Amino acid sequence: MKDKLEELRAQQESRKYLLKVLEDENICFKLKLARILSTDFDRRELGRLEYFQSRFLKMDEQIALLRHEISEQQGVLASVQTTTGLKEATVSELMMERRFTTVQQHFDMLDADFRHYLRQSFPLV
Repeated sequence: MKDKLEELRAQQESRKYLLKVLEDENICFKLKLARILSTDFDRRELGRLEYFQSRFLKMDEQIALLRHEISEQQGVLASVQTTTGLKEATVSELMMERRFTTVQQHFDMLDADFRHYLRQSFPLV
């Protein structure tokens, strides 16, 4: 039981690190967007830039929710005393892994879309 708990805790730490990476990259996207908005850009691009800004903010929300869930899961892992508790924590961990994978996939699509858009519309940025 102790080994499984340690494995679950290690997964949580790894997930926290990866979540921080996603958060940092999302910040970089917002900085690029701000840099574009501070220049004399083609105003016809404003709608598309607002669209990406909205997606970045939604990603912030997804990251914040995952961070909260990770924190709750750490509390659950800290209080596991029985085999039944370990099974419940394992099931919870699997559900979190699915949510994390979904957020990672959404981030990867956002990353690809934004980079493609920048290459097409702002090749010098």
